[in-house]
Amino acid sequence: MHLNDTKKFSFKMEDSNGELVVKGEIEGESKIPSSDDLKCKGIIALLNSIDRQNFNESGNDHLFEHYMKEIEETISEVKKYNKLQGKSNCREGLL
Repeated sequence: MHLNDTKKFSFKMEDSNGELVVKGEIEGESKIPSSDDLKCKGIIALLNSIDRQNFNESGNDHLFEHYMKEIEETISEVKKYNKLQGKSNCREGLL
């Protein structure tokens, strides 16, 4: 990774009450405006870190199914538009 190509993207998501749901930061090489390629790499890294067994063992398999459906719907929406994608529930409050 070259120092000149390194970008940092910070994000947070709040619920409809303005309460923090999640926040994070992604850092890495980016060649696309607004670090959209870096965002994709971060998403892939996070998805690869999910262990379905943890949902099963904690009795929350329904949450796994809920999140997978939400991820699939969001990906479908992202593919439809050239700019600021869709109105999926998971994008609500994303800053």
